Amino acid sequence: MNVINKFLIGSVDDATSDVSISVNENDAQLINNMFASFNKSRPNLMILPKFRRNQIWTVRNQYVDFEGELQRSKHKTMVLLITEPEELSEDVSFVRVCPLSPFIDMASSNDVLCNDAALVGFPFIVETWNEQPMLTEILEKYVGDYNCEILESDEILSKDQQTFREIEISNARFLNRSIIAYTNEMERAEKFSFSVDFVSDSKVRTIRMPKLNVQSPTLIPLTGHSEYAMAARSGNMLTDNDCIEIDSVDVPFHIEVRKKNNEYILTIIPKVDVKLSSNGKTLDSRSNDERIVFSGLKQGLYDIESPITTKKITIRLK
Repeated sequence: MNVINKFLIGSVDDATSDVSISVNENDAQLINNMFASFNKSRPNLMILPKFRRNQIWTVRNQYVDFEGELQRSKHKTMVLLITEPEELSEDVSFVRVCPLSPFIDMASSNDVLCNDAALVGFPFIVETWNEQPMLTEILEKYVGDYNCEILESDEILSKDQQTFREIEISNARFLNRSIIAYTNEMERAEKFSFSVDFVSDSKVRTIRMPKLNVQSPTLIPLTGHSEYAMAARSGNMLTDNDCIEIDSVDVPFHIEVRKKNNEYILTIIPKVDVKLSSNGKTLDSRSNDERIVFSGLKQGLYDIESPITTKKITIRLK
């Protein structure tokens, strides 16, 4: 089989493919050399531009989707935005994209091909046949702009080209999984006041708060890694002061999350050296001798970092 297809099959998630082909060390080194030969440093932008059509962005290698599942890609992904972003809610938007591939040897006569390595560091194919919707929150770094005209036409593909496209379309499920999970979660969300996904060392917990200010909150059956907030199990009236509490043997501090007036308040106890960030931006806090409080938070993904732990901590407020 073509060495490129062998490499790409090895990056397909086990859950989305029945193909199992080993790639030896020489094959992997060949692919790595292809990328290395087009190595190009990119300037770091202090302020990222707004998402818009005809931009090229990198995508996060892993993310927590709206169903609290950790999604991973085994290789770096770049995409071309082919539509303007559309809002799904006040804090969530999506865009349609075409992945970029450096494997120009697999291009067909009708593929959109950029032979100029100056733009992203290597020549690339715009996979117009692999258009996908994805949430903008998993876009990571802005790379540059690229305008192209996308035309649909019939073409004859070789066996290797056909296999290449099938593998790439399968790999792109990593992108559209973000919006599928959001749609699924929104169908459940009306049953809860709010929920928090807590991820530490690739272990996920989803903690849900039932509807507040009702005498007998409805507790629907939960599956997988989901659980109810401790207050929900008492059967008492839940109020705006109730919070989702997070304690873990992996994390040397206590976390509380409250929702008030469609905004979230995150509290860390005790007061420790800690940083909360979202999309690379560090957020301000207030504190006293006992705790640190981050207020005015919106739905979305947040990273918690502290020198007192080596664990990577991610939470999603939803």
